[in-house]
Formats: sequence, C-alpha cells, structure tokens
Amino acid sequence: MAHKFDPSKLQKLDDPSRLEFFDPKKVLREFGLRKGMTVLDIGTGAGFYLPYLSEAVGDEGKVYAVDIEPLAVDYARRKVEELSLFNVEVLKSEEYKLPLEDGTVDFVFMAFVFHELEDPIAFMEEVKRVCKAIAYLCIIEWKKEERDKGPPLEEVYSEWEVGLMLEETNIRVGRVVELSRYCYGVYAMVVKEEPRSFVSPIKIPPGLT
Repeated sequence: MAHKFDPSKLQKLDDPSRLEFFDPKKVLREFGLRKGMTVLDIGTGAGFYLPYLSEAVGDEGKVYAVDIEPLAVDYARRKVEELSLFNVEVLKSEEYKLPLEDGTVDFVFMAFVFHELEDPIAFMEEVKRVCKAIAYLCIIEWKKEERDKGPPLEEVYSEWEVGLMLEETNIRVGRVVELSRYCYGVYAMVVKEEPRSFVSPIKIPPGLT
C-alpha cells in the first residue's frame, strides 16, 4: 500500500467534483467538530477541505493544516490567503513528526490519507501525541471495493483493517459509516486520562484477527 499522491497533480485535489465523495459540512458536524475547537488537517494537499474546517470552528477556533509536500504547502497557503481564512495556519510536516506541541488539538481530520502511510501505527502514535486528553478523529478512506474513482483496491485499507490498526494504538473506534459509493468514515477518540477498557463496536471478520 502506501501509494503517495503525485504533487504535480495538486489541482486535481481542488476540483469541486470531489464533493460527490461526501458532504464535508455534514460529516464534520456529525463527527463532532464544534465552534472553538482546534483541528488538525493531516495531508491537506490543495486545502480543499480548509474552508469547511475554518467555518466549522469559527473565529474562536484554530485550524492547523499540514502536508509533507512543499508544493502542497505552498498551494494551500495561497488558497488560505485568497479566501482570507484567518483562523487557518498551513505548516510543513515530516513523515512521522507533526509540527505541533504535545496536547494541542481537539479534532483530527484525515481525508484519503491513511492508505498513503508507510507505517500507520507509528504515525497514529504521533497523532496521539499532539491530541489533547480527549480528542476526536475523523478518518475518511476509499472503499476497498470496485469503484470508478480513486486508487486501486490493493492500495487501500478496508474499514476493518483501519479499525484494527487504530485499536492497536489504543485509539477507540466508535463507529464506521458509509459516506458514499466511494468512501467510508471512521469515527474514533483519543482518551489519555484513563486505562483502556473499551470493546470496539466493529465486528472484525474472521481472518483479520
């Protein structure tokens, strides 16, 4: 897996037709993003979802958008400036080192990024580091089934595989929802101040345990 997006095709990530994959406003609202929160957009790319994240947290909130590709960072910064998204800051990230202090964010947003990770478990441990004592995660991924858009099936994870990896890092999987014929969403939580005593509601099929 871990197929990286070609940064020379950034404009493709800013195409309004991407709204057919899922409704950002609805998903962010249902997944718990609220006014005043600090949110981290991992793998922001062209910054397509930044206007929705910015609006959701409002003037009292903050959006950190990170990407490892310099071209993506420059593109997203221009977009933020053009749209006057004053509560958004775009930062260059490293592969497994996020440019934020410990305990910074309330909400983590990852849209079509998980399948690009070389080591998802190590990366999610780093995500946990920058989360507050209680934080919400919204992970959007391509379905591992036939579709006419997105990466090949062998390059993506099923919802069960994502759930297993999150559980391995003690991230609590709350629910998995179908967003469209293209993708699904995983709602999860980081809870740092109590021992892990949680049974995932996701029923893992035989062969994945």
